[in-house]
Amino acid sequence: MMNNNDFFGQQSPFGENPFGQGPFGNQPPKKNWKEQLRQFRDKKKNHKKPQEKTKASRIVLTAVLFVLQLLVQFYVSLPAINIQSTGFWAFAGENLLILMVLTSALCRGSFASNLRRVCTAVIGVGVVAFFALALLSSPILQSHQYASLMQDSIEQKQIEEYTPTIDNVPLLDKDSASRLANRALGNLVDEVSQFELYDTYQVTVAGAPVRVQPLDYVGFVKWFMNRSTGIPAYITVDMKTQNTKIVRLEDGKGIKYSQQAYFNDNLLRHVRFNYPCDMLGDPHFELDESGNPYWVYPVLEHKIMLFSGTDVKGVITVDPVTGECTRYERGDIPDWIDNVYSPQIIMQQYDWYGSYQNGWINSVVGQKGVVRTTEGYNYIPKGNDLYIYTGVTSVVSDESNIGFIFTNLRTRETEFYEIAGAEEFSAMESAEGVVQHLNYDATFPILLMIEGQPTYTVALKDNAGLVKQYGMVNMAQYQIVATGSTIKDCQANYRKLLESNGAEVTQSATEEMTGVIDDVRTAVISGTTYYYIRLQGGDVYYILSAADNEQAVLLGTGDTVTLNVETADEGKQLQKAGLKGATASEAAQPDPEEESSAEPDETAGEAQPEA
Repeated sequence: MMNNNDFFGQQSPFGENPFGQGPFGNQPPKKNWKEQLRQFRDKKKNHKKPQEKTKASRIVLTAVLFVLQLLVQFYVSLPAINIQSTGFWAFAGENLLILMVLTSALCRGSFASNLRRVCTAVIGVGVVAFFALALLSSPILQSHQYASLMQDSIEQKQIEEYTPTIDNVPLLDKDSASRLANRALGNLVDEVSQFELYDTYQVTVAGAPVRVQPLDYVGFVKWFMNRSTGIPAYITVDMKTQNTKIVRLEDGKGIKYSQQAYFNDNLLRHVRFNYPCDMLGDPHFELDESGNPYWVYPVLEHKIMLFSGTDVKGVITVDPVTGECTRYERGDIPDWIDNVYSPQIIMQQYDWYGSYQNGWINSVVGQKGVVRTTEGYNYIPKGNDLYIYTGVTSVVSDESNIGFIFTNLRTRETEFYEIAGAEEFSAMESAEGVVQHLNYDATFPILLMIEGQPTYTVALKDNAGLVKQYGMVNMAQYQIVATGSTIKDCQANYRKLLESNGAEVTQSATEEMTGVIDDVRTAVISGTTYYYIRLQGGDVYYILSAADNEQAVLLGTGDTVTLNVETADEGKQLQKAGLKGATASEAAQPDPEEESSAEPDETAGEAQPEA
């Protein structure tokens, strides 16, 4: 057989394949696709451009801008630097995001990418930790911790031990006090356009219920114009007598730090710079024993994990004139401070106690013994302290109360009185029903002991918000409702209703007093005549109602009377009394012996000669 190499007698230029390396010739074997991909990656890796390095000047610029915005943001938002504060966590997260944006815009290379990775990791860990702690501190796992926050402060008492009466309680509500203060503000002729009433705060001054209303600036321009002299006055409203007073401060000693002031004169900013780590509650405007004004901030803490179980651990007082701040721990708070615990914290802690005292499962499934506070509350003074009253009702009923709590806002000492009766809003509807033809609205009631009966007392207001009448609703029998244009008339009508319905009425404590009448004055109030009697040697006028003391119409100066004076009015200029007995003066009584011995004058009518 002929070989290709021998075809022309020489070696073929095509070798063994006459078609050579053409398209129809044998092709070299193809490489595996995995091998090709590996070679491609190696080539790219070997020829990768070196990363651009961030200049030191850009790093410094990024740091400077970040610190500047951090300071500005803190100056504006004023978060507490405290890991228990959710505001602090939000503040930290926002600033990490801002840092990532700044590094993306100004930095390059591994520095920027590594910093962004770190910030992302920190944010991710923070979010996970936040939700984990929120879950661990939930009532499902910590029910007994929630219940124990207030448990040791609650004392069970009998209704007979409840002492608040009509003699020293606020007869106005918050809205009515604000209206009186607004009228008084018009007397500040020179300042009325510069300042406005900011808010109203309930306090106790010398045992009397008082609303204190500080003034504040009307916008930035008014603050700028008056910042050197400060706010010149504040207003007080006596909640019992309705006496409204403008208290002017000394010249040069106006209030500098207020809630609507700007920059470093802002009250919250001033306190935050002095106490950067404390979580602060809502401030109250209060007066010390000398009548000096102070702002009082509660200092808060969380007792359950990091974010739950809000409680108060102290207060910070701020002199609004000088800016001097003082911090008190809970056991060292001065007696003149009334508002340490807010009503919201008190009611929330009691709701936790009422819900979880038998465990979380019982609060959801069995609900045995589960109670909660009603939606409203009211203030009642007792001595020099301020208390709040709110009803307690079962979670399975919203028409009646099983009792009520009476809590000291300074110490959190709580008295629980177990007594079944109408819920506050049912009592309000009962009082409004009596005067439905007048379209009066009832204020949230105060529970008092009146005529020996637990009684809801409300003010009835017209559409203009003015108090027109008062109402009393028996707690146990809320169909017993009395109204009157004055609180005394209302109480008198209430007493008659109680007696007519067979209710047990406790007589007011009285003291017998005998004396000679020195002065008598009269007044007609709501159709009833009242006699005001002053005895010799005294300056008190005793009030007698002609409806209850018919003999009072015969009394005159010089008569000797025996009165039953109500001891609850002791120390007042006007004191309620009842007439026990009276003896006419000798000058007004004829002598019976002279009448019997007198003989008829036979010469009567005839002229007699002079001696």
